[in-house]
Amino acid sequence: MKVLCIDLRSFYASVECILRGLDPQETNLVVADVSRGEGSIVLAVTPKLKKLGVKSRCRIFELPKEIDIIFAKPRMKKYIEFSSKVYEIYLKYVSEEDIHIYSIDEAFLDLTSYLNYYKLPIEGIAKKIIDDIYHTTKIEATCGIGDNMFLAKVALDCLAKNMPNRIAYLNQELFIEKMWDYHPLNKIWGIGTGIEKRLNKMNIYTLRELANTPQEILEEEFGILGKELYEHAYGIDYSTVKEVRNYQPTNKSLGYGQVLFRDYNYKEMEVILLEMIDDLATELVMKKLQCQLIHLSISYTSKVGGGFSRQMSLPSPTNSRTVLFEAFKKLYYQYVQDIPIRKIQIRVGKLSNENYMQTSLFTDSEKIEKERRLLEAIGQIKARYGKNAVNLAVSHTEVGTQLERNKLIGGHNAE
Repeated sequence: MKVLCIDLRSFYASVECILRGLDPQETNLVVADVSRGEGSIVLAVTPKLKKLGVKSRCRIFELPKEIDIIFAKPRMKKYIEFSSKVYEIYLKYVSEEDIHIYSIDEAFLDLTSYLNYYKLPIEGIAKKIIDDIYHTTKIEATCGIGDNMFLAKVALDCLAKNMPNRIAYLNQELFIEKMWDYHPLNKIWGIGTGIEKRLNKMNIYTLRELANTPQEILEEEFGILGKELYEHAYGIDYSTVKEVRNYQPTNKSLGYGQVLFRDYNYKEMEVILLEMIDDLATELVMKKLQCQLIHLSISYTSKVGGGFSRQMSLPSPTNSRTVLFEAFKKLYYQYVQDIPIRKIQIRVGKLSNENYMQTSLFTDSEKIEKERRLLEAIGQIKARYGKNAVNLAVSHTEVGTQLERNKLIGGHNAE
């Protein structure tokens, strides 16, 4: 197997520079929404700022004051347009079934069945693709090559970004030679900071130490993940691009979350909760789904910290906005404290098809059906005329956020 993992370098920041006729390698540009305040998260910085030590994931107030920086408000539609152009380039070299889009700026390409066709070494094909990306979009790309998806991703994350041609290759032998003593562990794909801390408690700080730990001990600590960690320590990965691309999780859920523009008191949050449940119930109805599990997470202002995350089962499956609002409200007031709130997430699980309807003695089925038809009509109007074609009255108050959220993609400005 020969797999490429391609990353679009400083993607958001590069797009903003290109749209301004600027060189990302020579420009001090940051992608962040300054209108959200000094605490707003920086989404991306240019390669030049990275060379100066500026982190790509920080907050505006953490940026160095002595550097003259251009601030670019996120424009998700533009980034999606550029990402689509790159995807079209991939399709020139491989078929759709051999591409797995990992994120808006990263993708896996399985070149295994194309090597004879191109009559080039795998590095040559990789260079051809990333050169095509640059000539077409002016975005620099980096490429990891591996004998499986894991090795390709590690080659990208840990080696390629430091190579002159921005291409690195790993097979199992090279992986053991170059990566067994690599640290920190959290830079290795699949090992986050949480898993790294647990490994450190077991006196495991490198892949060499991980590989020398009996698989049974790892499985005892991490369950099925322990087997994957052990295999990854030897550069083993049996998954294929086709399998990952076609994977459908069995335990699906739907949800929404938002970081609020200001601190909200616990009573104001009822409006936010209603708006989000309105969106969620509409999505359930349009997808002809119902749920029987709700989950609510609240984070208090950073000045205080803390919050809570709780879930509750419902007596029967539903997609009723009224039923869901009452259930979420009950869960909310059961655990909320009178502390300013800055972040909220709602999620529903145990999803089932709407055609399997369980009625409850405690619900007015006629009223529920009338509400369902209303939400279906609203969903159709929004699909045709835009998300802000129909809104709740409370969304037009100073407390509501739905009108602004509907202008966003992925939580950021959509323009």
